[in-house]
Amino acid sequence: MDPEKHIVLLGAGAIGVLPAARLLKMPGVRLTGAAEPPRGERYRREGICLNGQRLGFDYAAPEEMGALPPADLVIAATKNPDLAAALETDAPLTDEKTVFLPLLNGITADSVIAARFPRCTVLKGFFLGHASVREGNRIRHDGAGVICIGGKDPAVLKVESLFRDAGIPVEVPPDMTSAMWKKFVLNVGVNQAQAVYGADYGTMQKSPGILSFARRLMEEAAAVAAAEKVSGAENMVEEAMKIVLAMPGDVKTSMLQDVLAGRKTEVEAFAGTVCALASQHGRPARATGKCWNGSADDPAVCFFPEPWYNIHRKNIRKKTTRRK
Repeated sequence: MDPEKHIVLLGAGAIGVLPAARLLKMPGVRLTGAAEPPRGERYRREGICLNGQRLGFDYAAPEEMGALPPADLVIAATKNPDLAAALETDAPLTDEKTVFLPLLNGITADSVIAARFPRCTVLKGFFLGHASVREGNRIRHDGAGVICIGGKDPAVLKVESLFRDAGIPVEVPPDMTSAMWKKFVLNVGVNQAQAVYGADYGTMQKSPGILSFARRLMEEAAAVAAAEKVSGAENMVEEAMKIVLAMPGDVKTSMLQDVLAGRKTEVEAFAGTVCALASQHGRPARATGKCWNGSADDPAVCFFPEPWYNIHRKNIRKKTTRRK
């Protein structure tokens, strides 16, 4: 990819900020964060800090984008509930030459983007690595992780080359669909089990009950993968469980962090997707159904129903505070 390009970032969490921090150092690359006025103004005033270092890229609201060139590459790194609104924010910078790289959890983001911008090239992508910790505008991450990119368009190799030149860990899996499902099966189990039980990895690893629940969620997702004829589905649960048992004990998944902070969770991208596909294929998804049916009337709002959600969140905070 020609380095004299305009790159737009959607989402200011670690998954987007990690590559952005490297791209900022690339000669000739212009990096813009797309944000609605209240959020963009806050980022301009307070900045975004990664591991204590403030990152110096600009933010633009939709009404400010007329003076900017169209985006050559859009890195979509929001949470799933925020994706649709972020795409509308970015719309003034999008034309038929724009390439989208989604790095969201789940297996549906590329389809959502392609439906909104059918003339654009939409790649497949995800981040595989340790979870970050975010407190306000400050993000902490240990650097463990890699961005995986796939798709049939030649833009895959151009984006891979750009990332390698920037020093961003990147891979192009030979079977991107299988690679995405492997991560999805892991997320469906571990993220939701941690959110339900208020357990970090250390607590999970010591609890047969939590591990059993996570495994059941993974098994249901893997069964759907098999029904979708995804390669390697039969091995996904065991591979995911090995990752769970090897993770640092004090790490919390993004979903548990969202519950603790009272933010919207990605239950629709996880349990909602598995339940919908299981229904299509006539497969049972009882454990996943408990997660999905236990969510609020608007499943994008929060993982747990009121009033139990707020009570449970307080209990989680008490437990995690005692472990520190």
